[in-house]
Amino acid sequence: MLPKWPKPNFSNWAFAEREDELEERTFAGMQRLNKTAWDRAEKTLDDHMTFVSHRLHEDFECAKALADCRMPDEALTMLQSFYTRMADEYQAHLRHQMDLFRDTVNEGIETAEELGETALETATELSKAAEETIEEEKQAPAPTRRRTKSTSA
Repeated sequence: MLPKWPKPNFSNWAFAEREDELEERTFAGMQRLNKTAWDRAEKTLDDHMTFVSHRLHEDFECAKALADCRMPDEALTMLQSFYTRMADEYQAHLRHQMDLFRDTVNEGIETAEELGETALETATELSKAAEETIEEEKQAPAPTRRRTKSTSA
């Protein structure tokens, strides 16, 4: 029969409460990061599809208006106005998309910083729990050895 080996004391319930709190914060941060990514992707794609739909409508309207032009200078004036509006709209759309991207990155950075702080707190709490367990082991009475049949013979 093998002798019993001393086992570390894993009954540090004070650490279990701390661990649960840190785990909850980590999980909440990851959920927020995931939700933010999906929400921002949806908003960005919706915004872009609205812009594309608007631009297609404007393009078709310009083509119909060009068909009604009778003089070249009238067509040239219409095209100049169309391309100026189109360039302004593309610039505004690009600025808006960049703002959405910047906001997404900033929110992701904030969440990542919170997760980093939680990771540091977790490491600190693990260290404290290990020290507490070592102290408990030092204060615990030494295990007594019993003689077994194989050692007495």
